[in-house]
Amino acid sequence: MTDYAVGDHVKFAGGQGEITKIEDRPNGGQLLHVYTTEGQLRKLPSGLPHIERIDSIVDRLAAKQVDDPLHHDLRERATRLDLAYRYDRFLSLTNNRIEIEPYQVQAAYEILNSYDHRYLVGDEVGLGKTIEAGIVIEELIARGRAERVLIVAPAPLAVQWQEELREKFDRNFVLYDRNTVQTYRQSHPNQNVWQQEDRIITSIDFAKQDDVLEALRNLEEEWDIAVFDEAHHLTARRSSDDSTERTQRYMVGEAVANNSNALLLLTGTPHKGKSDQFYHLVSLLDPYRFSHESQITPEGLEDLMIRRLKDDMYETDGTRMFPEKNIEALPVEMTPEERELYNDVTEYIREYYNLAQNEENQAAGFTMVIYQKRLVSSIHAIRKSLENRMRAIQNDAVAEDLPDDVQELIPRYSTEPETLTDAERARVEEALEHVTITLNRAQIDAELGRVKQLWRQAKAIETDSKAELLREFVERILAEDPDEKILIFTEYTDTLKYLRDTVFPEHDIAQVYGDLEQERRRREMEKFEEEANLMLATDAAQEGLNLQFAHIMVNYDLPWNPIRIDQRMGRLHRYGQDRTVEIRNLFFDNTRESDILELLLEKTDQIEADLGMRSDVLGRILENVDLDETIMAAIAEGRPTEAVVADIEATIEERKEALETVENDFLIRDRFDLSDEDREILEIIERSRHGEVGEADIEALVREFFDEFGGTIKGVRPGPARSSGDIFRLEVPNVLTGDQIKSHYDTATFTKDVAMEEDEVDFIALDHPLVQSLIDYCLDSNRVQGQIAVKVAANPEETPGILFNYRLGYVSGTGDAITEKFVRLYATREGTITAEIPEFVETLSPNDSVVDSCSTLDQLASKASQLHDVAEARAWDEVESFADEARTEREREIGIKREHAERYFTDQIEEWEERLETYQERAEQGADMSAPIGNAQRELEQLRRQRDKELSQLGEEQHVTPEEPELVTAALVIPPEE
Repeated sequence: MTDYAVGDHVKFAGGQGEITKIEDRPNGGQLLHVYTTEGQLRKLPSGLPHIERIDSIVDRLAAKQVDDPLHHDLRERATRLDLAYRYDRFLSLTNNRIEIEPYQVQAAYEILNSYDHRYLVGDEVGLGKTIEAGIVIEELIARGRAERVLIVAPAPLAVQWQEELREKFDRNFVLYDRNTVQTYRQSHPNQNVWQQEDRIITSIDFAKQDDVLEALRNLEEEWDIAVFDEAHHLTARRSSDDSTERTQRYMVGEAVANNSNALLLLTGTPHKGKSDQFYHLVSLLDPYRFSHESQITPEGLEDLMIRRLKDDMYETDGTRMFPEKNIEALPVEMTPEERELYNDVTEYIREYYNLAQNEENQAAGFTMVIYQKRLVSSIHAIRKSLENRMRAIQNDAVAEDLPDDVQELIPRYSTEPETLTDAERARVEEALEHVTITLNRAQIDAELGRVKQLWRQAKAIETDSKAELLREFVERILAEDPDEKILIFTEYTDTLKYLRDTVFPEHDIAQVYGDLEQERRRREMEKFEEEANLMLATDAAQEGLNLQFAHIMVNYDLPWNPIRIDQRMGRLHRYGQDRTVEIRNLFFDNTRESDILELLLEKTDQIEADLGMRSDVLGRILENVDLDETIMAAIAEGRPTEAVVADIEATIEERKEALETVENDFLIRDRFDLSDEDREILEIIERSRHGEVGEADIEALVREFFDEFGGTIKGVRPGPARSSGDIFRLEVPNVLTGDQIKSHYDTATFTKDVAMEEDEVDFIALDHPLVQSLIDYCLDSNRVQGQIAVKVAANPEETPGILFNYRLGYVSGTGDAITEKFVRLYATREGTITAEIPEFVETLSPNDSVVDSCSTLDQLASKASQLHDVAEARAWDEVESFADEARTEREREIGIKREHAERYFTDQIEEWEERLETYQERAEQGADMSAPIGNAQRELEQLRRQRDKELSQLGEEQHVTPEEPELVTAALVIPPEE
């Protein structure tokens, strides 16, 4: 019978583990308590025939049980790669298909080095909050801290998130919508649908539906990280009675926040001027940070919010990262025919808009708004609308009632059009073209005659003055510089097609609009960068267009939604733009809508200059101002333009003061300066890009593994980068399995530069499923023994000795592995320990005669246990030091959290104690106060229970405990002459 001791490693049928306790049994046998590698405790009788002790690495060193050199190298390289980015390095700087900017790394670095990774990211439009969130997600996955990830975005952005994460980070997320969820529920009716996938993207308006929200609230398995894009849509308000009114979207935020470890709220509009709404938004991140909105200060947000404005960001030479914007109007004077058409159509719209208002027919009112916008977009667009209207009336297709799906979308179309997808917006506007105000046949016939006459007027106009001015502007620019790029925005696809086919037929045009496939969109963007001088784009396509290689933009028409105006400018005015962004707005002279929009842009430009902000000002000063209604009311009432403009100007001045107050008193404003305090981020970037592990290490591991286990790698594109090219076909060894691993990859590369150029090529980087599966295989000692090697050093003076390779890490009080790293310690024969590792010239095969005959190896083997003890002591010192740094920072952060929690609960408890005292006094005076007294007592009991639970949890999480150093490989090192 084998003699076992505590600490021995054993394998048995179904697993392996470490003996933690041995019980003597009455019959003379022993009961072994084994802690398995799966984290379970098993009790096994020692006499079972299938139990076998596993020799430790030290035992095998002492017995000179040498492994295959290739297996040893595979195991060591796999360990280094597995731990390469678990500590102070950024995997995402080398593992994706984009160039990440220093300020984006800095934001991610701050979040990742925080205690709980819960942040409000309020960077200005155009700085790439999506990329910053992507970096955080990638790093948490790389460090083994995130499996379950949820992203919640407005519906129009959900698909974009999915595509960007796939294209830029090679991450596949499942898009949850009604069809997906119904399918999952049918296949697994008893399982929470949110637990059937680990990486999910969904829209906020899908998630807020009752059944979906209820499932989100009742998760058994938390999200490791959740991200809300456009988080300002999560709105809660303080009522007059001090209660909280929560919107359904905010309830989604609460459900996810309560079931998430890390949480990122992304918004370019963190504070919309309502301090109670900002308070409730911040409370999703940390419910105990502030007891009331009056307590919020920029200092109090220091470790909870990141917010950089373009004016406060500087390069290494002290120059600003973002150039200026120069916005100018290009006034267009109408021809007499155009003016007559404008007046006649506007009169038609005014009459029917007023009729719709009188009849309280909201849908018909929207129809007239659409016509007014299309009227000032282009003659072609209004002609198409009049044609559609005429055809609908002629075909008796005009109906009073909208389809049910459109009825459901109308409230959001009215108040939050940016939350609709392109398809939803098109569906609504198409349906609105068929709406009438009356079913009276005579009135319908009269409208048909009116519309026919207007259509004939529009058809008779052959020259569009606005189009002529645009053509002159474009030709003048291209005459000065034939290589110049000009981005032209219009709100409507009809206008885009008119510009493409009629105004610029001789130009090679790139075009992006709402219903283009993503691959076509990418090709059009490439065409604009490489070939075409002009790009035509609609607002439906503006998100995701990063076109900073151009610097001239023309707004052929301006949307009446201020947010979309800002987003257009953000396509060019973003990081990487090195020229002044020239923006030209085409306006018709002497129209109410043009005068109003021109005033708004002029005032916004001035306010931006005053406040040092470059974007989102227009949206914030017009918060709760319905521009559609303002313009249409001015038209309907026939108010003089001057009066309307004066009213709006007064509103802007009032809002400007409020905006200044918010900026100064509530919001944090981080300066980013690569010439000063933020220069250290460049060192982190350099260390991550050119550290111990690079593309060559990953390629070497894959090639060695394929050679050993039956895979093939063949170059398919010869090139100067390597003798065998830089794009390969991979036939994967059969031993690698998994849902995400293919049997072959027709085109793959190990080189980031190639991956950035070739979207269809698989990028075999460290986080690729193939590499991760390969690493897991190599670290399984049952498959790749590889623990012991004999290595020959180049310099005999550094020998003999034993190289010990350790995995070091520490855990929090809650048992979470916080971080790990790979440490190599070299012990000389005399017992000196150093981190300076000899250079090796050869690794010997176990069949090499030297292994059996070398006296130096015998001497080292005899000292293996002794040298291991010395190395292990040094490893403990390393991990203690490693953990001490983390412990100091953890204690500081927990101290801040505890202070916030104690203050919050003290304030709340005192408030309810005062209420209880008041109720009791009134009861003594004879009033029946039993209900409010009972309620106050329950509130106090709940608050005290919450306080104790929160402080207890913080106490647990404060601890940082070093893990026992794990010896993963070792090598006996001998001089070259032996």
